[in-house]
Amino acid sequence: MLTRELLAARVRGGVLRPVFIPLGDAGLLGLAEGLIARVELGVGAPQGELETSLAQMSSAAPRPKIARGLSKLLLDRIDVDEPEALLATSRWSVMRAAAEVRRGLSTGASFETYEAALESALGRSLTTVRPGLYDDLPARRPVKGWRAISAGTLLERYNLAQAQGPLLSAHRLTLSTPGTDVVGVRRLLRHLKFCRLVAEVQPLEEGWRLEIEGPGAVLSLQKKYGLQLAAFLSAVPLLETWTLEAEIRGARVLRLSDEDALVSPFRSGQGYVPPEVRALAESFVSEAWTLDLVTAPRHVGAKGTCVPDFVFHHKKSGTAVALELFHAWHSGALVRRLRELQERPDPLLLLGVERGLARDVTFQASLEATGQVVLFHAFPSARKVLAL
Repeated sequence: MLTRELLAARVRGGVLRPVFIPLGDAGLLGLAEGLIARVELGVGAPQGELETSLAQMSSAAPRPKIARGLSKLLLDRIDVDEPEALLATSRWSVMRAAAEVRRGLSTGASFETYEAALESALGRSLTTVRPGLYDDLPARRPVKGWRAISAGTLLERYNLAQAQGPLLSAHRLTLSTPGTDVVGVRRLLRHLKFCRLVAEVQPLEEGWRLEIEGPGAVLSLQKKYGLQLAAFLSAVPLLETWTLEAEIRGARVLRLSDEDALVSPFRSGQGYVPPEVRALAESFVSEAWTLDLVTAPRHVGAKGTCVPDFVFHHKKSGTAVALELFHAWHSGALVRRLRELQERPDPLLLLGVERGLARDVTFQASLEATGQVVLFHAFPSARKVLAL
C-alpha cells in the first residue's frame, strides 16, 4: 500500500480519478529495474542503509514522487531478521549501569574518567558495547531476503496501489459486471468472502451488480474495513468488463473501470487464501460432509441474494448447506439477512456471527430465535461448524 503523500489523483465535479502511469513507459521500466537492483544488493545489509539508498535514488529520479512510491512498494516486500529477544534487557542493564556510574562521580569529573569507570563497571570495553546496543531497531536489523518482482509487475502494482488508496476511507462500493464471464465472477465472489466482506448481489439481464456497504457507525473499524476493500479491489481486474464506484469520505466518488490500466496480481488460480480459511479447510474432517470453498450467489428471503462463505455437501443425500459469516462491521447486512430469513426461513443457510456483533441488543432476540447461528471470535472453528 502507498501512504497518503504518495497517492496521486485528480478531483473534478466530485469525481476522484487516480493518476495512473503508462505500463509500457521505457523510462519508468528503467527506473523500476534500477530500484529492484538496489534492493537485491541490499540483502544482508541493515534495513536503514537500504531505505537511505532508495531515498537517494528516488530524489535524483526525473519523477521523484513515482520513484518514492515504487520504493515504498519494494520495501513492503522485504523480510528482516527478528531482533534478539534479550537485547532490550541487555541495553537497559547498560543504561542503568551508566546512570549509577555517573551519580558516583565527583563534580567536574572528565568524560574520559566517566568512560573508564563505566568500562570497569561493565567489565568490558565500550568499543564492544556501543556497536550492537541498538541492533534491535528496525533500521539496524539486516535484510534477510525479499519477494522478488519484475519491473513490469512493479509498475502494475503501483497503479493498483493508486486505486486502492482512496478505498481506505470508502463508505460504500458498487461493482457492476455486464458481461457473461461466469468463471471470473465466481473467482471474484470467492475473493470477496476471503476479504471478509458481505455484498448485496443483484442479477442483471446480463451480469451482476455487487453493493458492498461500509462499517456504518462503527468508526473505529473504518481503517480495517478500508483495508479489506482495498484487498478486494486487487481481484476486480480479473473480470473482462466492469465498472466500479465507491463513496469516499469528503463527498467524493471514486470511479474505475476495465478501461483503466489495472492488472490483478492473481493471474490464474484462486489467488491468495487467508490462513484462517486454510486452517478451517484442513481441520474440517467429517465422514458425512465435504467442504467447498467455491460458492455462488443464492436466493434468500423473498427476493434477496447472498454470497455464502462456505458450502457443505452431504455425501449421502447431496444436500448443500451454506454458511455466511458476519464480522463486526457487518451490522447493516446482518439486520437485512435476519429480516429476510424471517420473511422466508431457509434451514439450509447458517449464519456465523462474531461475538462482538452478537452482543448488540439489535440482534440478540433474532439470533436467539433461530438455531442456525454459530458464534465466533476471529473465525469459526471446524468443531463448532460441524456441531451445528
